[in-house]
Amino acid sequence: MDAQTGGFITCLLCGLLVAVTGVYMLVTGNPSIMHGYHYATTPLSQRAALARWSGAGMLMAGIGCAFIVPPAGLPDWLGIAGILVLIAGLGVTFGSIVHFNGSLISFSTADATKSKASRPLAIAPGMLIAIIVAAATVIPGALMIASGDPSALHGYHLSHVAEADRPALAAWVGAGTIALGLGLGMAIAGGFCGSRRPMPTWAKVLLGVGLAGFAAGFAVTLGAIIHFNGSLMG
Repeated sequence: MDAQTGGFITCLLCGLLVAVTGVYMLVTGNPSIMHGYHYATTPLSQRAALARWSGAGMLMAGIGCAFIVPPAGLPDWLGIAGILVLIAGLGVTFGSIVHFNGSLISFSTADATKSKASRPLAIAPGMLIAIIVAAATVIPGALMIASGDPSALHGYHLSHVAEADRPALAAWVGAGTIALGLGLGMAIAGGFCGSRRPMPTWAKVLLGVGLAGFAAGFAVTLGAIIHFNGSLMG
């Protein structure tokens, strides 16, 4: 089995798992398969709508995930299309949670008083995760730009890259990696810090900008590999 086939099978299985979960919520209108803090403050009358909108987003995300690495013989633009559908699906899912639940992460009324006292402790893990995620992507991206060496990528991302194009590939992939890392870190921070209902405007902006940055960085990174390598997995 070559690398492209292995990548396709992995993405397909992950996509099927996400899509099946989405179909379940679409059909049943039951949000209980989600984390409780995603619907803790959603009125009972709106929980079915939350489940169906979130399920639709997860179905889109699953379909997109399945085509991130298209099988041999199919055009590479399917991979870009898959990424865009995946990102759109995540946007629908997270957007529906914020719309119906008031915030991405919230606490029930019974837990509100308790959560105020422990709020710093509840936020701290999210901030730590955001910092780790950002550092784990921004630092390698910056090093790749500074060195002009893309060898940190998998070998199949470089197999058809001309030697003269490697510094340019390193610069584009490094920039994309920095953008997606910062975006993901911002989105995680916004989701954890904006746990009050309704979600503060600044937290919504942080979450939205973060997801947009992640999407843009992801697209730039994979697009650069396809441009210079001729395919995502050579």
